[in-house]
Amino acid sequence: MDYRTVVFLLSLTGFIAFIRGQSHGVGQIMDDCLSCMCEASSECDDEIECHGRGEKYCGPYLISYLYWKDGGAHGDDFEKCVSYRPCAEASIRGYMRKWASDCNGDNRVDCYDFARIHKTGGPSCNSSWVLNTDYWMRFEACYSQML
Repeated sequence: MDYRTVVFLLSLTGFIAFIRGQSHGVGQIMDDCLSCMCEASSECDDEIECHGRGEKYCGPYLISYLYWKDGGAHGDDFEKCVSYRPCAEASIRGYMRKWASDCNGDNRVDCYDFARIHKTGGPSCNSSWVLNTDYWMRFEACYSQML
């Protein structure tokens, strides 16, 4: 077995492990995960108004200005972008590429971690308060149906 064969087999083994664990590489969030984060955030209400004291949360994913900036500031206008799902999702994907980590300590980065990062922010994703929120209950109900 030569070097290229070993690398291919290791790559293939890693790819299969990612599929089985529903993790698709650091920061690569899947569409079903995004759907459940949307459902958990606002029940995917495309008409939701921006709200919040101080920092505003906008669009069906309830994204803040700082989150949008951290995710790559897609689009020209914050409120327009986060109110339009494809633009909001590009921001989320950028944010997850930056902040992806194993928040729950299960040795993989998967949708559960992304959902925590989305709600708590990247640096605070291991906080347990998120597990006692309506957001988390809606996320888990949605995501358990996807599995």
